[in-house]
Amino acid sequence: MSGTNVYSGVSDRMETAMSLPPAAFRDKAVFEAETDRIFRRQWMPVARVEQLAEAGDFLTLDLAGVPLILSRDEEGALHALSRVCRHRSMPVAEGEGNVKAFTCPYHLWRYGLDGRLLSAPAMERSEAFDQGKCGLPSFPVDVWEGFVFVNLDMEAAPLAAALEGLMPLVAEDGLADMRIVSSLTFPSPWNWKVLVENFIESYHHIGPHAESLQQSNPAFGTYVPELPEGTNFTALENPPVEGADPFSVYVGFPAFLLVVLRGETTSAVWYRLDIRDEASFDLTINILMKEPEASDAELVAGTAEVLRHIHIEDIAVCDGVQAGLSSPAAAAGPLSHLERGLWHFHRYLKRVTGNG
Repeated sequence: MSGTNVYSGVSDRMETAMSLPPAAFRDKAVFEAETDRIFRRQWMPVARVEQLAEAGDFLTLDLAGVPLILSRDEEGALHALSRVCRHRSMPVAEGEGNVKAFTCPYHLWRYGLDGRLLSAPAMERSEAFDQGKCGLPSFPVDVWEGFVFVNLDMEAAPLAAALEGLMPLVAEDGLADMRIVSSLTFPSPWNWKVLVENFIESYHHIGPHAESLQQSNPAFGTYVPELPEGTNFTALENPPVEGADPFSVYVGFPAFLLVVLRGETTSAVWYRLDIRDEASFDLTINILMKEPEASDAELVAGTAEVLRHIHIEDIAVCDGVQAGLSSPAAAAGPLSHLERGLWHFHRYLKRVTGNG
């Protein structure tokens, strides 16, 4: 089984839902199809607006194999630009910073913050050169609650349509007023779906989190709301025991992973995936807070340590799952009612890959 046919067997009923076949996680052909039909056609979260607060601010990233620059121009507009020079394909920027323009280090072609070609030395004799047609290609970019999203599909529907169902669930949380206060990074030698699936179910609280999350937010008290067919997200509510705080898990498909912590104050955690190939990605766990909590160094450090501990517990099982998927004896298995979020995710994959 290869390509996106691995999703053709996803059940239309939760009661008969199964886990995905191992080929969905390990086959290169599946990942290539996902890159084409998902990562290059869906809205992907890439940054926060505070990372691009001032004119001239920029950062670079690779999205589905496309090297990009995110920049804010002099008028305050955000841009998602190809960072490959239009002359001979040299990257025109690396890392992050603040600049007046992007200058290719190879032949010094110079581009504005909006991608326009500003100058190109010694091109006056070229009849093929048209300065107005040699700007850096740009891609759709939009902001939701302070999160910056990019879509590599020039014909993409608006971001608001993709997040429509999620919006009312977090409308009162003030996500736009938060900022990143700490980030934890982890190289992750797994298929990206291994983490997404782990993220959207609480069933495993009874296993790797038996001494952590299971004590504060027991698995059997958590629930996933019913969602209509065609929904592009799932949610997981985690009611607490007395004295603990509730939290909600949201996943805007394919890979917008968000936790909202609602205690005396509200904060959030954003899991950002930088997907490399069918068996690896880089994970950045970003902690978001509002003031005055955002300036409380002790609170920030304590929160980061708790999240690090929980993710280390998750690393052990994700390592195990990734290894187990390589076994010739591995096969799809039935899902628990506590894994409804996985079923939502699988139905999404089936739909967007043309198997729905």
